[in-house]
Parts: sequence; C-alpha cells; structure tokens
Amino acid sequence: MTVRHAHLHHRSIFQLHQPAFWVFAAFLAYGTVRMVSGLVQLSSVSRSGWALSWLLLGLYAAPLFLLIYYLDLYEREPLSVALAAFLWGAFAATALALDAGGWDQVLAQVAGADFAARWAPALTAPVVEEFLKGAGIVLLYLIVRDEVDDVMDGFVYGALCGLGFAVVEDVVYFMAAFGGTPAGVLEGFYVRVLSSGLYGHVLYTGMVGMAVGLAVSRREPAPVRERLPLAAGIVMLAVLGHFLWNAPWLAFGPSAPIEGVEWLVLPLSLAVKGLPLLLFVVLALRLARRREQRWLDDTLAVEVGGDGLSETEFRTLRSPADRRAAVSAMRRRAGAPAAKLLMRLQREQIDLAMIASRVATPDDPALVQQRDYCRSLRSALAAMPGAQPAADHAGSSGR
Repeated sequence: MTVRHAHLHHRSIFQLHQPAFWVFAAFLAYGTVRMVSGLVQLSSVSRSGWALSWLLLGLYAAPLFLLIYYLDLYEREPLSVALAAFLWGAFAATALALDAGGWDQVLAQVAGADFAARWAPALTAPVVEEFLKGAGIVLLYLIVRDEVDDVMDGFVYGALCGLGFAVVEDVVYFMAAFGGTPAGVLEGFYVRVLSSGLYGHVLYTGMVGMAVGLAVSRREPAPVRERLPLAAGIVMLAVLGHFLWNAPWLAFGPSAPIEGVEWLVLPLSLAVKGLPLLLFVVLALRLARRREQRWLDDTLAVEVGGDGLSETEFRTLRSPADRRAAVSAMRRRAGAPAAKLLMRLQREQIDLAMIASRVATPDDPALVQQRDYCRSLRSALAAMPGAQPAADHAGSSGR
C-alpha cells in the first residue's frame, strides 16, 4: 500500500507548538476554575434544583450538539476541536463576560439607574459576549487553521461555542432568577429553553463563526480585503439580533407570574423577536451547503475516472445519505472491517478534493500521492472477502 502523506488536517486541538493553543488553554483554565467554583456555590440554593438544571440542559444540549456537529456534509470537524469550542463558550467566555460586567455600572452613572436597568442587557451584553465568544473562534482558527476553511466550518464551531455559553448561563438563571427550586427550574427551562432556545447564543455565535469562516476561507476566489466588509456585516447582524432580543422593544409576552393560557402565549410572543433571525440563519446554512456541494463538484470534476475517484464513487460521495447507505451495504456484505475501510476511502477522496483546491497544478506531488493512496485503499478493499462486488460496482479504474 502506498505510504500515506502527512495529515492534511490537524485532527486535534492539542497543537502544542502553536502559541495560540497556550493562550486558549490559559483562558479556558481560568474560566473553568472560576465558573465551576461559582456553579458549585449555586448548588447550595437547592441541590435537587441544581441537579435538575443539569439534567434538563443535558437532555437539551446533547442532541443539539450532535445536530450542529453533523451539519457539515463532507468534513466532520475533529471532536477535540468541537469540544474545545463548546468549553470555551461554557467557561472562558462566561467568566470573561462576568469580568466585563462593570459596563452596567458605567451606563447607570451616565444615563441613570432606570435607563440602565431597562437597556443595559441590550447595550452591553451583545457586544461584550459576542466579542468574547468570537475571540475563542479566532483562537481556534489560529491553532488549527486547516480545520476552519469555509463558512460552514465557522458556523459549526461558533454554534457549539454559543451552545456552551447558553448551558452555563441557563444554569445560573435557573438558580438565581427562577429561585433554584425544582418548580422554579422547570419554569426557567420552559421560558429559556423550550420557548426561546432556538433564538439565542447558538444563532448569534454561529453567525460570528460564519464571519470568521468567510474571512479566512481558502475556497473563496475573492481576495480577503473584499470579504472583510461582508464578514463584518455578518458580525454586526449577530450583535443586532442579540440586541433586539435583549431590548425592551417588541415585548408582547405575559409578565410574571405567568398563569393559565399565558403559558401558550409566551413562545408565540418570543417568536416575534427571534424567528426572523432564525429564518435568516437557516437560509444562510442552506446556501452554505449548496456552496459546499458546488465546491466538491468543481474540484473533483477533473479527478473523476482517474486513480483517485471513479464516476460511481463520485456520485456516492456527493450525498451523505448515499455514503451511509454504501457503508451499510458493505457492512452487511463483507463485515465491519470492510465498512470501516470504505469509510476511510470516502474520507480520503474528500481530502483529495481539499488538496486539489489548494495546489496550483494537476501534477502536484501531494495531489499525485493522494490519488495513489485512494487507489491503494480501493485495491485493499477489493481484496477483502465479500467486498469485491462493491469494488466492481464502484467502477475502479486507473489513469
């Protein structure tokens, strides 16, 4: 089998030679110590309410984490980097946001206590929090540059960072603002998660991540100086969405205590503020997915029928559902090792597209080596008992 070239991706957050890694680690360690200490103290309010808070938020965050993680059609982000983004939001960004909380007092001194009470959450939190969460995404890019190369990558890391921030913030709210008792926690979960969980930090920081991905993308033909204004506009839109959510405008919802039919009115009233931004992000993600598919089609067009990729393999590669179906069929026919090898072949063929988009000529040594490696994986797969029909179906060929 052909000797494998050096990894195209970093595959891990632990890039000890990168100064940005140590900056990231230092802020994360500080934030973890500070926030864990504070969260443990909150448990004294009600241990049962505290435990219920984590249980409910775990049931909310775990499937949402997976949904965000699998948004990228072709490149799964390294799990350690995805978890690092989540942890930055959960601990580093929350702790640093608490450190920056003095702006509320400044606003009170300048505009008065009543104005600050109504407007401080809208005028200070969006700027401070999105800057701090976005700083984590920038640090991740500096640590693992090859893993943040387009808009979708940026959204995934940004949304996971926002999810981490939301989880810790919600625990604090459940215990401090909703009383911390099991009944108060359930009320807080309904208000902050079930009624409004689709409109918060996941969207805001996901958009900030989109802006970072757009600015650093190697797939975008436009020069960086032409992309920066659009990236800045996306960040401003994220901050504006956060501002509108926190502002006392459009506050049509029932005021506490909420009773009777008001519980059904609450999510509808919150949707007035949050739904427009959610629809915008959904549209942006659909466009990003189409962009990814166009990139794959354009990049691999000259590779189809060659050593690295057959026409049938290319058709399968374009669809995540078809890739999963092919792997499942291989597992039934030839067993788990063959299925695992087919998954590896598919991953390396996507890496073939990554390399092809970065080199200047079709005979670049790195591209030639990747083609040979894909061919060697196909040959190894075809040699496995029971896998030959799939290899024949894949239409393996040489150039």
